[in-house]
Amino acid sequence: MLSLLPQRPLLKNWSAVCILLSLLGAVSQAVFAGQPQRIVSINLCTDQLLLMLVGPERIASISSLALDPHSSYMAASASEHHTNHGKTEELLPLKPDLVLASGFAARPAVELMRRLGHRVEVLPLASNMAGIRSNIRRMAELVGAEEKGERLIQNMDQRIESVARNLPKHRPKGIFYQPRGYTSGSDTLQDEAMHLAGWSNVAAEVGVSGYSSIGLEKLLMAQPEQIFTSSYAPGTSSMAQRQLQHPVIRQLTRARPMVEIAYRLWICDGPMIADAVEALAAAHK
Repeated sequence: MLSLLPQRPLLKNWSAVCILLSLLGAVSQAVFAGQPQRIVSINLCTDQLLLMLVGPERIASISSLALDPHSSYMAASASEHHTNHGKTEELLPLKPDLVLASGFAARPAVELMRRLGHRVEVLPLASNMAGIRSNIRRMAELVGAEEKGERLIQNMDQRIESVARNLPKHRPKGIFYQPRGYTSGSDTLQDEAMHLAGWSNVAAEVGVSGYSSIGLEKLLMAQPEQIFTSSYAPGTSSMAQRQLQHPVIRQLTRARPMVEIAYRLWICDGPMIADAVEALAAAHK
């Protein structure tokens, strides 16, 4: 009969190994608790912040909208990533440990992923600088990139402060005017960007709140000194787009042609608002 005595040290050693592995696992979980490794974004706005903050090795998928250069500020970076259309059947095989969405995301997918036990975080829509900074910090916290988030904010703020130092004392009247007569009133990113760039937003002054339409008569009476627009798909033509060639618009832009501001600079809240502010400020010249 074999003696059991020589085996006891082995059992003790094996127990020690198990305890050590358990401790290492606990430490590993603590280290990566704020750093999910299979992140999925199902909205253009969360796509862009995610791409700014996290390397490709931790991004399992982003929305297909991120590939469109007209709407996506990060289209070049997005081309190397797997994309989704925000459907639950696309997301489940990816086994995400964090799903990111914004106020525009499909609610059924958000709710179903939560019911299935997945972590889903929804970022609110921002319409001012405070909201933009808050969303950057929140996203950075979710993905464990706080220092990088603060650098994004610092760079954005420095560029906008640089613009502020060189603005004219007089605030000329400007307005964003889009196909079908849509404009940007108070509580919008365009209103915030125009204010930061030294313009008085005519739409807000006449009582427009959020994104709404403005009649040609009201626009003519307001007499904006500069009209801005953003073409979602440059080079295309539609009845709505042809409204921008209306005789009233031609009259208002005779002295100062309409200025195009890239749509991708304001469709989502993020550091790209600094680009928009710089472009709007350049229109003073």
